[in-house]
Amino acid sequence: MLRQAATKALSILGCADAELSILVAGDMKMRRLNRQWRGIDKTTDVLSFSMLEGEGVSRDGAAPLVLGDIIISAPRALAQAVEAGHSLEEEMLFLLVHGILHILGYDHEKGSKEKRRMEKKQKELLISIMEKKRQE
Repeated sequence: MLRQAATKALSILGCADAELSILVAGDMKMRRLNRQWRGIDKTTDVLSFSMLEGEGVSRDGAAPLVLGDIIISAPRALAQAVEAGHSLEEEMLFLLVHGILHILGYDHEKGSKEKRRMEKKQKELLISIMEKKRQE
């Protein structure tokens, strides 16, 4: 499900031939990674590690563009799904799309304009992904 959703999202975003690593992990691993890479000693729902680092998504066409890695915490996703009153699948899709957008340079912490831009794109992608799932 995550692979299909990522493929759809990347296609919509103009990165159809890009590579992306997705890992579903537990809270201990997430806490360790969050502490190591962000200096925050607690678990989190999703981490994104971009291989682009400000380069944008331009490429020379010689090889697939390697976007980076997304790690999703299964326990956090489940807890958040229960809290929000929707399915685990919906929460996992949201976290995946959120992570993809971060890898591509979207950032909801830079200010309200950037936050609105990211939220709008998240909504568009999730609607498209869910519509595709309903058609299958």
